[in-house]
Amino acid sequence: MNSVLQSGVVTPNHLASWTTDGVIQDSGVAFTNTYGMFASSVTGINFNSANTDNPVVVPLPSGYTRYRIHGIVISGASASLSSATCGVFTAGSAGGVAVVASGTAITVTATTTDTVNNMQNLTIANQNTMVLSDAALFFRVQTPQGSAAIANVSIFYQPMP
Repeated sequence: MNSVLQSGVVTPNHLASWTTDGVIQDSGVAFTNTYGMFASSVTGINFNSANTDNPVVVPLPSGYTRYRIHGIVISGASASLSSATCGVFTAGSAGGVAVVASGTAITVTATTTDTVNNMQNLTIANQNTMVLSDAALFFRVQTPQGSAAIANVSIFYQPMP
């Protein structure tokens, strides 16, 4: 593993870039000009546990307090999730704002990669009309699958100035 040989200052809200092997510098590009996409995931969520909240932390870069949800994806299921339902909320116990509607049907039926229905991109409520500022969102398994099943949930988001 190579380490950084030089330390220095990168301007707040700028991206770092490599100058040469082991040396980084300020790239001169502000984060706001990249329209960067971030992702935060929780792995191994139990989809056979009714009314269970799974907090997904939404870390933001320094100087940012708001973000826009680009997508929320269920993937990597160990079994079909077609009997389960879910919702995503800004507070636990299905509280706050519903980012994904309560009782949303899950359509993941395949467990093999490169197979149709091995993931689901959930419908985001008010996706193009609302920014959020919550430090975590709560993925809630509502109706359980009825048999052992785990999967991963990823939230893709864009920090907003």
